[in-house]
Amino acid sequence: MNRPGLLCFLLVFICAALLAWNASGEHPATGLGYKSVPIQHYRFSTVDRDAQMWSALYAASNGKLYVGLCTHADAANVYEFDPATAKMRHLANLTILSHERGQGTWTNGKIHVQMQELDGYVYFGSLSEDNGPPAIDAASYRGPYWYRIEMKTGKVEQLSRINSFWGLLGQAMDKKRRLIYGLAEDGHLYKYYIDEDYTEDLGRVDNWDVCRTIFSDDQGDVYGSYAPGRIWKYDVLSDRVLDLDQVQLPVIGQSRTMANPMLDRKVQWRIIEWDPVDKAAYGIIGGSNLLFRFDPHEDPEGKITPLALMLPSHLRKADTMDYPPATLAMAISQKERKIYYIPVTAGDFDYGAVSRDRPAYSLLLWYDLKTKERGEIGLLRTTDGRYAYGAGGAKVDKNGKLWFVGAFEEPDGQMAAGSIQGRYYSLGLGCYDPTQGQAAGPRN
Repeated sequence: MNRPGLLCFLLVFICAALLAWNASGEHPATGLGYKSVPIQHYRFSTVDRDAQMWSALYAASNGKLYVGLCTHADAANVYEFDPATAKMRHLANLTILSHERGQGTWTNGKIHVQMQELDGYVYFGSLSEDNGPPAIDAASYRGPYWYRIEMKTGKVEQLSRINSFWGLLGQAMDKKRRLIYGLAEDGHLYKYYIDEDYTEDLGRVDNWDVCRTIFSDDQGDVYGSYAPGRIWKYDVLSDRVLDLDQVQLPVIGQSRTMANPMLDRKVQWRIIEWDPVDKAAYGIIGGSNLLFRFDPHEDPEGKITPLALMLPSHLRKADTMDYPPATLAMAISQKERKIYYIPVTAGDFDYGAVSRDRPAYSLLLWYDLKTKERGEIGLLRTTDGRYAYGAGGAKVDKNGKLWFVGAFEEPDGQMAAGSIQGRYYSLGLGCYDPTQGQAAGPRN
C-alpha cells in the first residue's frame, strides 16, 4: 500500500474507532470498576487557560476560596471564588503585578505553596520554574517575592524579596509570633517577619530535591522531610535547624545516591497538615500513599504511626512499582473529623506528563479519625459528565465541603489547557458535599 493509501486507511480506522466508542456510550473510566460521585465544577478563566496547579488553594475565614494557578513557561494567576454566588474573580497576574511581563526575563510565574491567613490577608510566596523565554539566561530572574491578598478588596500586593534566585515550594505560618517560613528550591529554610517585611535565611535543611509541604506545630516549631524518610526540625526557641535521628517515616525502598541523583519524592512525605485538635500532623508518604500520624511531642523526637494505605482498592495488593505517586490533594475535615485524599488510579499524574497508557482518574477516599476506618467514595465526575484526571490541592471549608483543584476533561478544544492521554483538559475547581453525597453549591 502506498503512503497516501496508508494514511487514508489509518484515518478511516481512527474515525471508526471513535464512532464505535461514541455509539457504545462507554468511557474508559467505566472499565475501572468504581462508581462515580457527582461533584460541582467551576471554571477559572477562558482567557488565560492556566495549565497547572500545585498546593495553592485556601479556604478563608470570609467563606471565599483563594487559588494560585500557573502555566510552565508563562505566568501565575491568582483567583478568588465566592461559593455563595458561584462567582470566579481573577485577582492578579504575577508577571504583570511584578512588572516582569514582556521584559525578556525569567519571571515569578508559579505558586507552589500552601497559603495562610492573618489579619484579613492571605499570604504566599512565589518561584520561577522555567517561567520566561527559554532562550533567556535564567540568571535574569530577579528572585521570588512574598505576596498577600487583601480579603476585603481582593487586592494582591507584592511585598519584599525572599532571596536572589531560588523560589519557594513549602510554606508554613506561626501566627503567634507573626512569622512565615518558606522552604526554597536551594534547600534553605527562610523566615519572614511579617511586620518588618524582612526575610532571614535560616540555612540549609536539605541537599537535594526538597519536600513539597512543611508544617508548624502548636509551639511554633517547623518540620519538613528529606530522603530517605528522614525529618528535620527548626526549633524556634533555640533558633536551630536539627535533623531528627530517632524518628523515621515508613517508606518503601531508598533514594538514589548523590552519585546518581534523581527527583525521587517516594521516600519523603508528599503532603502533610497540622491538626490542632489532636495536636499532631497527618501526612501521606510520596511513594506508597500511606497515611501516617506524626506526634512531635511524644518521645524524645516524636512518634510516627502508620494509619492506612490510601490507594485505590485495585492496587492495594499490586506490585509496589505500580503504585501511583502521591498527590497533594489531602485535607482534614474538622466538622466530620475525617481526612479526605484524592489519589489517581494509575500512572504518574503531572498535568500532561502521565507516563503510562493506563487510564488515570481521581478517586476520592476518606479516613475516619474517630473510628480508624478507611473508605472509598468514588471517581470524581462533574454533573455534566466530566471526569477529573488529577488534583493538585484540596481544602475543607468551615461548612465541611471539600474543595479541590485539578485537571478536568474538556470537550471544547478552544478552552483546553493541554491534553492528557489523548484527551483535552482544563483546570477547574471542584466541590464535594459529604452531607448530600452529591454536587454542592449553585450551578455556574
